[in-house]
Amino acid sequence: MNNHNPVIVAEPGDAELPHRSTGLALAEGIAMLGLLALLDYSRVLPFSIWPVHPFMFAVILLSAQYGIQGGLMAALGATVLSHLDGWPDRPIDMAYAEYFLTAWADSLSWVLAALTVGILTSYRARMLREQTIKLQKATLAQNLIAAQYQVLAQRTHRLERSLAGRATEVSAEPEVLLARETGGKAPKRSRAARQSHSWGASRAPATGPGQATTMPNP
Repeated sequence: MNNHNPVIVAEPGDAELPHRSTGLALAEGIAMLGLLALLDYSRVLPFSIWPVHPFMFAVILLSAQYGIQGGLMAALGATVLSHLDGWPDRPIDMAYAEYFLTAWADSLSWVLAALTVGILTSYRARMLREQTIKLQKATLAQNLIAAQYQVLAQRTHRLERSLAGRATEVSAEPEVLLARETGGKAPKRSRAARQSHSWGASRAPATGPGQATTMPNP
């Protein structure tokens, strides 16, 4: 294993979901609602020809993007823009409850849509954050296991090299001992054998041709 390959460990905050700021939601809400109000004021696309109030689409869109907070901000802005011309007149024969429902029906529907879509969006975002945190923890554990595996592999490699060196030394010890014994004692034995051979030759009687060698009787 190579010791120069660093293990990259992911921190829990490295891959968080993008944070959508309140200022961005406010800017988008003002732009969308202002454009719709301008189209109605200029009679290019009046609200009366729509089966549903156009502000509803803006509220749903902002709720899906920014959650409950963005949806409620859009609903509040839509309510303010829809009543810029003042409150509608209440007929004499209309009850206050009916007048309240008529005047606030659109505003209440925008708030209800903002809450519904915003809750779903916030729940989905929370689930995604939890899954992201779990994934980051799993990645961190995997990187730690990989780092420990590298350390163990390096230790195993060093241990194998150490054991191989010891085995080589053990196998070479008999040869070294034999070489030491051969180099120290064999020459002495050869000199002793030569001396014995020379002493026996000097005591042997000389015999000529045709003469038999007689052994003295004890």
